[in-house]
Amino acid sequence: MNLTFWGGFLAARQCMLSVALCAAGIAQADAAAIYRSYDAAGKVPTYSDRPIDRTSQLFARFDGYQLWPRAGTAPVSMPQLAARRDAMEPLVQRIATMHGVHAALLKAIIEVESGFDARARSSKGAIGLMQVMPATAARYGQFNLYSPEENVEVGARYLRDLLAMFGGNVRLAVAAYNAGENAVIRSGRRVPAYPETLRYVPMVLERYNRFQSHLAP
Repeated sequence: MNLTFWGGFLAARQCMLSVALCAAGIAQADAAAIYRSYDAAGKVPTYSDRPIDRTSQLFARFDGYQLWPRAGTAPVSMPQLAARRDAMEPLVQRIATMHGVHAALLKAIIEVESGFDARARSSKGAIGLMQVMPATAARYGQFNLYSPEENVEVGARYLRDLLAMFGGNVRLAVAAYNAGENAVIRSGRRVPAYPETLRYVPMVLERYNRFQSHLAP
């Protein structure tokens, strides 16, 4: 299966979601891959759910509901995401070390939350790389949440506290980062049965494991 879309990818976003993915039978797939290929002249892009020739490259992922990331101004391609991640690597490593949390976990949350877009703002008012709510940031002081350093600082401190609250259980800490610690407690210290949280936790943990494996010797 492949479909050609005229014009830029952003202008064709809804068409690509409704046609390319549904026609491929993967509209409800978890993190389905979207590949971009080009015609013989290298000018007209084609989007598909699998590689179709030598020009095919992984372009984006679809979580069954929307393109990555969860927040931000637009979908982000895999090359863009990798470039953003690399640019933030020194900052994430430094703050992770400072607060005793795994850099791989911080990166996983940032990627799912904002696609490493420091200007991202959700419809609920969460801001920046780690999509921190202003009320959450206020627990730790005054911060400019659009500043990458200050945003990750607050997010790392909050994540550290969640890990301590749930005895180092990464799954529960990640669930609490999405749904709030009280929701996890009310659920009997289990992942709350919220549709968004049930999607969110596996997506973060998959990236956490992947980023950890990349650090292994």
